[in-house]
Amino acid sequence: MQRIPLSEARSHLSALVQQAATQRHVTAITVHDELKAFLIAPSRLEALLEAERKVRPARKRKSKLRGSLRIVGDLEAPDESPSQRLQRSALTSAEVLERE
Repeated sequence: MQRIPLSEARSHLSALVQQAATQRHVTAITVHDELKAFLIAPSRLEALLEAERKVRPARKRKSKLRGSLRIVGDLEAPDESPSQRLQRSALTSAEVLERE
């Protein structure tokens, strides 16, 4: 890997791009001796990204169920017994399903 200052990279950019494309050569570009960028062939970058994808765990996908829950009634009404609440909730759910 070759390290060159930005000013030199500007003046030799065509040759550096040609090297990267044909020889899979990597050039590190510096500004005030601090590494700022790499000039790398697209095929080599794609290979590096593919290797990274294999190493990193897959991102969790959003659930297809997100947003599918609907609250159809108040289950905490104090004037009903649990069995009455369950029956009312089931009836309300059935009504909602019939509408869809």
